[in-house]
Amino acid sequence: MDDFLEDPRFADEAFPPSTPAAESMDPAPLQAGLAAIEQRALPLHGLLIVRRGRRVLERHGADQGRQLTPADARHLYSTTKTLTGTLVGLAIADGCIPSLRARAVEFFASGEVERRTPSIERIRIEDLLTMRSGLDYEEGREENERVFSSAACAATTFLSRPMVAEPGQRWNYSSADSQILAEVVRRTTGRTPLEYARERILEPLAIRHVEWLADTSGTQFGGRGLSLRPRDLARFGWMLLSRGCWNDAQLVPTKWVEAATHQQVVATSGWSPGEGYGYHCWVPRLGGFATRGYMGQVMYIFPDCELVIVFTGALVPPERADSLLDDLVRTFILSAVE
Repeated sequence: MDDFLEDPRFADEAFPPSTPAAESMDPAPLQAGLAAIEQRALPLHGLLIVRRGRRVLERHGADQGRQLTPADARHLYSTTKTLTGTLVGLAIADGCIPSLRARAVEFFASGEVERRTPSIERIRIEDLLTMRSGLDYEEGREENERVFSSAACAATTFLSRPMVAEPGQRWNYSSADSQILAEVVRRTTGRTPLEYARERILEPLAIRHVEWLADTSGTQFGGRGLSLRPRDLARFGWMLLSRGCWNDAQLVPTKWVEAATHQQVVATSGWSPGEGYGYHCWVPRLGGFATRGYMGQVMYIFPDCELVIVFTGALVPPERADSLLDDLVRTFILSAVE
């Protein structure tokens, strides 16, 4: 991966360049980590480390033979979910969504949701945020992918699914839950998730290079489809690290950030069983909190260390990407913090 830390073509006022030593990080483990990445030929597209508000390491690799730079946006897959969860928190703070206890079906007309059973009536916003809706859904199943690509409204289609568990009782990683939340944000705020995000988060963070794919109805995908530049993702992460604050402005309520980034439930299946899960945010065993996206689109945030780490890549097999990056962070990055 090429070094872009001091490249004058890509100056960044938000995160000026520095050195690991100047920010109390031992450079030796970091260099050993870069050597391990190269030795193992890991297909990483980017690695960005921000310590105390300064970039101390920034490398970008190649994608399909093309050298990537800090100016290139990356598809973040399920890291999108953390932005969606944050928008829900803002909608609650704005009074658009009454509370975490609000029932999801309240925001849909009776004819939109088939099989409006008592169990479906009991699904709360908090159940969706913690992946415990109880709706029948399997991540990656072809039938579900068709819903995202062709249903008139993906959220109402998923909310009409049969129930396989009572709401709040069983954890199941579900982009369908995220899509229902995205639709609720649109219906309660009167703006699409992208419009609402631009107004409340992205523009205040000076994030202007953004793409967010949407379903047929125009509602952005709550669980995927967001593309950002790594440095812009780090701005979002630093705002969360700062308990919702950016440049002395409180963008997201502190109480929401604290609740969203702390363990609310334990993941019992999927690729990270046993890890904590907040409100569309992971709480890994490493400490701090994290976003996780397919094939290595991962951001780690360690408030106690004033540290944000962004990875992008095409790691395979995808089910091992999270554990591989956890190991790199534990062995080569956290060990460097003095």
